[in-house]
Amino acid sequence: MYAQMPDNTASDDELTIIAAALRDPAAFAPLYEQHAPDIYRFCYLRLGQREAADDLTAKTFIRAIERLHQYRPKSGATFRSWLFAIARNLLADEWRRRRDIRLIPPIEDLTHDDYPGPEQLAIHLTEMDRLRAALQYLPDRQREIVELRMVGFNTDEIATTMNTTIAAVKSAQARAYRTLREHLSEGVEP
Repeated sequence: MYAQMPDNTASDDELTIIAAALRDPAAFAPLYEQHAPDIYRFCYLRLGQREAADDLTAKTFIRAIERLHQYRPKSGATFRSWLFAIARNLLADEWRRRRDIRLIPPIEDLTHDDYPGPEQLAIHLTEMDRLRAALQYLPDRQREIVELRMVGFNTDEIATTMNTTIAAVKSAQARAYRTLREHLSEGVEP
């Protein structure tokens, strides 16, 4: 498995794998292994349904392989942000087709602790319920920025994925966090 690169461009390893995958799609496997968990988490955060998130994750990578010849490394953009832009576009298509999608999934699937104790789990579940409730007060764009942060995106990657400027991301993020702080300090209940 390849380590995530701290800079804002595709790594040499990723570029080598991409070049190989252009000749043989099976060579894409290491990139799938590296990025699929984050794509799945993002899809699940947006859809709230495991099967739908699985399907959309698969569609994202199918589309990526089909369009790999169109990928061009850009300054300030990562391969990961290109994948997330594909996932985001597929999610938009899914939202247009279906309106029964829940925005935030049940909390038990958002816990990533290996073996938390019962007290820690109860506190975590309560806090996540409060956060999910507070997220409902955000406009879609702000909520999406927070969700991308939750899966580990940096500002440049969010801007690339959402096809906007870094300044716009920072501004919307500041408003989102301010709104979340207000609602969480008011004791928003699930």
